[in-house]
Amino acid sequence: MRFAFATSHAAMAATMVLSTPAFAQGAQTETAGNAGAIIVTGTRRADRSALESSAPIDVFTAEDFDTQASGDMNNILRSLVPSYNVGRFVGILSDGSGFVRPPTLRGLPPDQILVLVNGKRRHRSAMVQLNGGALASGAQGPDVAQIPSIAVKQLEVLRDGASAQYGSDAIAGVINYTLRDAAEGLEVRSRYGQFYEGDGEDYQLAANLGLPLGPTGFINVSGEFLDSAPTSRGGQRIGALATSLSLPDVEVTDPIQRIGNPDLRSYRLFVNSAIALSDASEIYMFGNYGWSKQAFEFNWRQPYDAQGPGQDGTGTAIYPRSSVFNDIYLDQLPDGTWDSNGRTFNFASLYPDGFNPQFQGKVTDLSLAGGYRGEFDSGLSWDVSASYGQSRVEYTVDESLNASMGPDSPTSFYSGSLEQRETNFNADLAYPWEIGLASPVTIAVGAEHRIEAYQIGIGDLPSYQAGPYTVQELDTGAFATQGPGVSGFPGYSPNFAVDRSRRSYAGYIDIEGDIVENLTLGFAGRYEHFSDFGSTTNGKVSARYAVSPALAVRGTASTGFRAPTPGQLFTTAGITAFFGPNPVELLTLPADNAAAQAFGATPLVPEKSTNLSAGFVFTPGGGFNLTVDYYNITIRDRMGIASYIPIESDAQRAVLREAGLANWATVGLVRYFANGFKTRTQGVDFTASHRADTGIGQFATTLAVNYNATKVLSSDPTVVDDMRAGNIEDSLPKWQATMTETWTLGRLSVTARGYFYDGFTSWALPENGGPLDVGSEVTADLEVRYRMTDNFTLALGAENIFDNYPDRDIRSLGQPNSNWYQPTQATVSGNRYIDSSPFGYNGGFWYVRVNAAF
Repeated sequence: MRFAFATSHAAMAATMVLSTPAFAQGAQTETAGNAGAIIVTGTRRADRSALESSAPIDVFTAEDFDTQASGDMNNILRSLVPSYNVGRFVGILSDGSGFVRPPTLRGLPPDQILVLVNGKRRHRSAMVQLNGGALASGAQGPDVAQIPSIAVKQLEVLRDGASAQYGSDAIAGVINYTLRDAAEGLEVRSRYGQFYEGDGEDYQLAANLGLPLGPTGFINVSGEFLDSAPTSRGGQRIGALATSLSLPDVEVTDPIQRIGNPDLRSYRLFVNSAIALSDASEIYMFGNYGWSKQAFEFNWRQPYDAQGPGQDGTGTAIYPRSSVFNDIYLDQLPDGTWDSNGRTFNFASLYPDGFNPQFQGKVTDLSLAGGYRGEFDSGLSWDVSASYGQSRVEYTVDESLNASMGPDSPTSFYSGSLEQRETNFNADLAYPWEIGLASPVTIAVGAEHRIEAYQIGIGDLPSYQAGPYTVQELDTGAFATQGPGVSGFPGYSPNFAVDRSRRSYAGYIDIEGDIVENLTLGFAGRYEHFSDFGSTTNGKVSARYAVSPALAVRGTASTGFRAPTPGQLFTTAGITAFFGPNPVELLTLPADNAAAQAFGATPLVPEKSTNLSAGFVFTPGGGFNLTVDYYNITIRDRMGIASYIPIESDAQRAVLREAGLANWATVGLVRYFANGFKTRTQGVDFTASHRADTGIGQFATTLAVNYNATKVLSSDPTVVDDMRAGNIEDSLPKWQATMTETWTLGRLSVTARGYFYDGFTSWALPENGGPLDVGSEVTADLEVRYRMTDNFTLALGAENIFDNYPDRDIRSLGQPNSNWYQPTQATVSGNRYIDSSPFGYNGGFWYVRVNAAF
């Protein structure tokens, strides 16, 4: 037996209201697209549609997911929501950002996007984004890739600040997934595809099964398997070309390093269930388990000095070997110095053709939530719940070395792990109070207790060890240094291992109702106390006025708050990258590290925000809807990672050594987590939809346009330099648009999507070529579906059907700081495209899909 009643929380409304499909479907048929669907996000009323909301909200159903080409939830959201952007970071600076991709919404980082599942807060990923683009730098947000599309019944994207309603993180908006809840039926989806280039073979198999759970309940299970082969879109490294020309005995493949999508295999499982205990109460449970393993290559280590063509393709130039192939001295003299004329060791004996460290990440994700909810005869509803979520990332590096260990170095390393754990307890009450106004006034109150923990697990000893050859004083008075830890991604040492937690308590009140006919007002307030950052109070006011049956105006004003996450407080990481033509060892430190504080770091403080929006809804009838909404978001004490500090003096190295850093003698650049700038992000969202039934089939059209611009209002120059400020302001297209047309006639359906991406600017250091203006682009997707029988559907489609690529990463061509090498048509590291391209850089992708439903 299924039931429906007014609810106190989004999760409660999702299950109860959406369990009456006849009502939701009836509302939807009166409007185009999904605008008439009942929403459960941004309001605690149980009778609101997207068009009746005081804040802009997008609603997508399972049918919207069915026509997507990608198996990655990030790519799906990017195609559905124009202000949602996500890059593919697997280049020279990517580290773990290649495994957990960092999205942005309305130009704001992933940890300012609140993700809910069935209305309950989704836990963060263990990954703190160190090198996932300027906008995400330092952020720690949820990993939405863990959510398989087949598990989703409805998706709601609230494009408005909602910290006063949902708590910390809801500054850019809220993404709420409602899980499927059918008590019967089996659906199976299978897909095969590959890129036009002939690589990146992609296999996906997904299934959803609904079963009754006793006479009054259900259990709905969704599973997904995904296997994606890597892609390669880079060119040859100039050093590899020179090596192949001047040292024919060295085996060099072309390209020597693969730059593109990582090798990926993943398994994901979601379960959703509930049992009615009476006509007005139920217990519920849902959760997930996900496992994925990905791998890509770090920079090629060149074994010998090589001679090749100059950067412009003329003359000759010397391209030096990697420093890991410097000679190591093996004979120590009685006075402690090393014999410069004695025996030596060189890793060229181990890797005569050089090597690419193989970086692998294993991500494990799990969650479990459960509770009891219902409604008294008086109309008072309740929802009491508890949830636990955990994300774990484990790193390994193969085909590498620890140069400081000399001939005793292994070639495979376990570099350690990151783990995020969250436990939530929630109690929510709501009551529709009838006081003689145009509608009952819904009064909701609730409380939350949250425990967050973050752990950095140490790697094996060789992954971080500073071996006996780290710093060698020779008998000549000179010094020879070898980098400690595994080359590519040094492991986490005991100095950086942490297992820390914090607690927070919150209480809220949310009031909403129709004061007079056609006028809706809402007020929300929330108090939160964090054990490590103190207390905050935030508020929100919202209003909607129907000028006529066809036109309504709406607006909101709210404040927000986001405390630094435990991961941001304690993360440490090192990596090697190129600055100009030279490899440099980079180090990122937490703000409370002694070395970071010596270089100017101060304790982190919470971010504070002000969010304003105003717009209108136009519904003239005939299946047409139009919404236009302006937003203005100001964030103070915005957090990220400070600009790099060059390590050039003995005094600086002494600071690093006294702080206990193993690589004090070899690190080239240091940075740390910091507050330090204030931004204003403003823009406009335009959405239009139309549905028409004609004699030649049904046409469903949607157009979504986003304009978004961010301005750095003030900053600490030691935290945000000109390059960082430029990327914050300019690294995303200011205009983006998506137009979708679906035509259905009998058993045949066709969906076409067109995307427009405005030009943008990618900033880089002068030695890396300076800023690059990237031109605007138009891409398109197409899918044709045919329902062969009542149970089977065949689909053929292509993503980026015209095989479009972004502009190449050519900076300052012909100038002394040019980053482009004409002989290889690539940068010094082999890159040809920038990581932050809004539609990727892999070109066209075709696929065939077979779906079965029983």
